[in-house]
Amino acid sequence: MGLLMAFREAMRGLWRTGMAGVVSGVTTGVSLMVLGIFVFLIGGGLAIFESLQERIEVDVYLDDGVGRPKALQMAREFEAMPGVASVRYVDKVAAAEEFRSMFGDGFLDAVSRNPLPASVRVVLRAGEGMVKNARAVAEAAASRMGVESVDAGEAWLTSLDRAREAVTWIGISLGVVLCLACTFAIGNTTKLLVLSQRDAIEVMRMVGATGGFIRLTVLLGGAFLGFAGGVLAVLALWSSSQWWAAWIPGATRVAPVYPGLIGLGVLLGVLGSWVSLNRVLRALA
Repeated sequence: MGLLMAFREAMRGLWRTGMAGVVSGVTTGVSLMVLGIFVFLIGGGLAIFESLQERIEVDVYLDDGVGRPKALQMAREFEAMPGVASVRYVDKVAAAEEFRSMFGDGFLDAVSRNPLPASVRVVLRAGEGMVKNARAVAEAAASRMGVESVDAGEAWLTSLDRAREAVTWIGISLGVVLCLACTFAIGNTTKLLVLSQRDAIEVMRMVGATGGFIRLTVLLGGAFLGFAGGVLAVLALWSSSQWWAAWIPGATRVAPVYPGLIGLGVLLGVLGSWVSLNRVLRALA
């Protein structure tokens, strides 16, 4: 019963704040929306890196004397290595067809025989250890008889791995800064909200309301304000979800950010109200 009464008083208090409450809710929503947009951008960037990693492979080119059975046996051995997603044998005919699809028939028609070697194509599993796994496959292939050359793309892999790590750390750093800025913005708005209820808090104390009841009332108001701001942010992001999906690859993967934004709004609303309420109560003491 006390909780229900506190909630009613909280709603009345928010109603009495008028425009200050509306501005606080909108400011909270905008702050959380900016944080959500940042999460979309980082999630999309990481999705791009992941899609690039899925296309990385190690090509093991074979001598002309290596037959299909030996090549398939070599492919099975590579497939059993750590970090290997799949292995495919590409014979000379298939290699020529791939070359024609990419560069046309001009070059191959100008020579009397197919100069392209057969190969074993090793596709690596995306992850942090791709460089190490690619190096291990390349070293294992280079030491085998019948292998003409190995193209592991190690320089490209290393650059991609470093770029992904840099984006991750930049995302974490900017994310922390944005969270602090969001906390500061919501804290200031809830402070204005609590100060606008200062007279109401003083009246509640005069009529015998306990300190716990007053705190619960104000904290419920802050939680509702944060919830409303989170809902506004989610509605704004959800209504533009088609745009995000078109311009930011992988944005749909971070859909769980929606309940997270609402929860964060409630938490920050409660924390901001708690800090501001303590200052008001000390001033009234």
